[in-house]
Amino acid sequence: MANPPKPWKAEYAKSARSSCKTCKSVINKEVFRLGKMVPATQFDGFMPMWNHADCILGKANQIKSTDDVEGIESLRWEDQQKIRNYVESGGPSNAKTVTPQAMEYAIEVSQASRATCKGCSQKIMKGEVRISSKPKGQGSKGLVWNHAKCFLDLSPTTEVEKLPGWEHIPSSDQASISALVKKVPAAKTGKGTDVPKDQQPQSTSTAGAKRKKDVGDDQKSKITKLEGEVSAPGAGCTKNANDLADKKPKDSDLETKLEAQTKELWALKDEFKKHVTTAELREMLEANGQDATGSELDLRDRCADGMMFGALGKCPMCSGCLHFSGGKYRCHGYISAWSKCSYSTCEPERLKGKWKVPDETNNEFLSKWFKSQKIKKPARILPPPSASSSQAANGQSQTSNVESLANLKVSIVGLPKESLEEWKGKIKEAGGMVHAKIKTDTNCLVVSGDSEGHDAERRKARRMRLPIVREDYLVDCFKKQKKLPFDLYKVEAIGEASSMVTVKVKGRSAVHEASGL
Repeated sequence: MANPPKPWKAEYAKSARSSCKTCKSVINKEVFRLGKMVPATQFDGFMPMWNHADCILGKANQIKSTDDVEGIESLRWEDQQKIRNYVESGGPSNAKTVTPQAMEYAIEVSQASRATCKGCSQKIMKGEVRISSKPKGQGSKGLVWNHAKCFLDLSPTTEVEKLPGWEHIPSSDQASISALVKKVPAAKTGKGTDVPKDQQPQSTSTAGAKRKKDVGDDQKSKITKLEGEVSAPGAGCTKNANDLADKKPKDSDLETKLEAQTKELWALKDEFKKHVTTAELREMLEANGQDATGSELDLRDRCADGMMFGALGKCPMCSGCLHFSGGKYRCHGYISAWSKCSYSTCEPERLKGKWKVPDETNNEFLSKWFKSQKIKKPARILPPPSASSSQAANGQSQTSNVESLANLKVSIVGLPKESLEEWKGKIKEAGGMVHAKIKTDTNCLVVSGDSEGHDAERRKARRMRLPIVREDYLVDCFKKQKKLPFDLYKVEAIGEASSMVTVKVKGRSAVHEASGL
């Protein structure tokens, strides 16, 4: 099974082929929708169960955190705020406490002995009076049955005479059920108010008036104590609010900039929808060396990003194209024949110069925009990482630690003595190590074009399955000031010189060990 994605996915529908799992109606193209990610049944991975955003945001206890929503940064600002407001308020803004009016009830005489009482888990025999309940708008799947007595124990204030089907109940059964209802108000305090069920044994004791008065005093003292306990956290919240007052201006300033940037991006995308065809978007992306595949919405996103902030450079690991996703620019290419590239960055390289428009275009909007564009593009403002995503932050810090030059441990053969000493000095100064001979913690073996006489080191590297790379690897590592992957610099594939290949067998399948599967 693939690694689980975020629990929710937010986007605008790319077509009108999906239907809402809540209201069962079609989700039209470019309508805001939310998908709950569930394990796929037909393949290894996850798939979204799409719903109208309003259908999900109208329910309680759906989205727990904005970090659980993939693609929230790419939405319109108004739709982003809908999700944030939902999370902050803990549910829909018009949500109310669940009351009996939110349920549908009915009373009848059981026609068979198949149903089971939800309250006592006993069979409801044929001829017994039973009460059904289900949420409004749901079919028979949500139907719950109870004995009349069990139901009235759970909901003693129910007016059974107003339930549908009461007129079809025999008069003898009506009298017995009405008697059950009349027993409920008997439990009262000295002041004549109803007492919660857990306090009824105290109020129904046989003590005199003085005993009842004492109970009433105890209840008052408990209420006073409870009010004190509730007010204490409120004071703490006020204090925390004062402590956060200094941080609020900075956060609001960033939020204002993000709002302006998002609205400007979407204003440009709306102009594309009115004036630019899909074919023209593809031609414009190809002219700027960008990825021209995907849906019309994807093409608009990439064109708007390039026109506002400049054309993106290639991935430094696999030379693939970068896309904005999840608050970062990520590569969706392949670093080898078996594995995807995992490169991501918040500061991508931008190509210098203006955003190009095809010379042969007759589009007036693009021609007018090209003449008015500025050479110097602003940097894209990215939302800061959430404080609740500490686990992801720890993972990123570990990744950056692994990629630092301090973790570079190499063995070098075939270089002139002067070059070897120069590399030793650079690597040690950066915190790395140069091993005279290959050791168990050596990262790779660096060789020059003329490495004759060092076959023993090569054979040892092959046995230990260490990558054998060119000197260019060290040059690029120090140029980018981080430890780079070895794949682009390998002189030979690991195990290439041997006629024996190790494979992993599982079931009836076998894969090459170098695939990492």
